[in-house]
Order: sequence, then C-alpha cells, then structure tokens
Amino acid sequence: MRDGMWIPLQHLLDRLSQPKTRADEVRRLRLRLREEPASSEVSAEESAASAELLRLRRALKEAIGQVVSCRTCAIGHPPPHGHFAGGHCCGLVTEDAWNDDEIAALRQTGTRPAHLQLPVGDHAGCAFRGPTGCSLSVEHQPNLCVRYLCPDLFREVYARGDGPRIVALCQEMEDVYLRFISLRAERLSKLQEP
Repeated sequence: MRDGMWIPLQHLLDRLSQPKTRADEVRRLRLRLREEPASSEVSAEESAASAELLRLRRALKEAIGQVVSCRTCAIGHPPPHGHFAGGHCCGLVTEDAWNDDEIAALRQTGTRPAHLQLPVGDHAGCAFRGPTGCSLSVEHQPNLCVRYLCPDLFREVYARGDGPRIVALCQEMEDVYLRFISLRAERLSKLQEP
C-alpha cells in the first residue's frame, strides 16, 4: 500500500492502541518523512553522505554494543526523562531528535513511514522510547541518537577500553552529518532560485 493511503490508516490504528500524543506525533513525522526525496532524487554527493551516515550508525552501534549505563540512568529524574528506569536522553521531545536534516538523511537511506514502529507502553519523551528502550532499529534512528554519549555512557565505554575508538566514530559521524547538512542546504537554496 502506498504511503499516501497507509499513513492515515496506520494513524487510525495507532490512535486505538497508543497514547493519543504518541500517535499524533508519529503521524506528523511520517508525513514529513514521506515528503523528503529519495537518494535517487538528490546529488550523488548528498546521497553518498547519507549512505556514509548509515554505515557510521551501524558501526557506532556495534562498537558501543550492550551497555549497562543506559538501563538505569533515568532513575530519580522527573518525568518525562525519569518515567522509565533507563534512556534519560530519550526523554526529549520527538521533534528535537527528528529535525528536517535527520529526516532527510534517513529517507535517503531507505527509511519509510512503515519503518517507524512504535513501542508498547506510555509515551514519555520521544515517541519511540518505551520501557525497554528504542523501538527502532539503528537503520531508522536519527544520527543524533546513535552518536550521543552521556557522561555515564562515556565513562562506561572508556572503562572497558573502547572509548577512543567510539569517540573517533562519533566525531567522524558529526563531520559527515555537517557535510550532509551543507549539501542539503545547497540543494534547497537552488530550489528557491528564480
């Protein structure tokens, strides 16, 4: 089913099974995602930058691996951050992680509205945050979410000896992301030219 028909139907289903706030946020997000061009509709350089971001998200997620600091970092904090035991950083507003550049990069590497699967449970912060973490695979997570190292996570990866490699991957991802933003801005400014 094409996104044009799927999004309203999925939103109706989400409204029946999810908190209204989550269902409505994700509907807006899916509509924004649908409006972004695919990799075949942008320059080869912009497409290559988005593909490199996907590679780096996967590499960084693998390098970080299973950690314990993210499981209890939110205990004692006020809601929405402290609503669940872990994922304090995921207590942010969905749109703060899903800015236009993040959505464009994800769309160019194949993320479609149907990939934005929701967790079961309360809506506390990002729409994809649930009681056991993010409901999205790394391929569909914003770059910001994958590369963010809070102080607890930073200490954990350094204590096990992986810190320098992970920090280098984070820096590489930030550099590529800034290049992607610049290329996208250049494309959008050309569309505005008379």
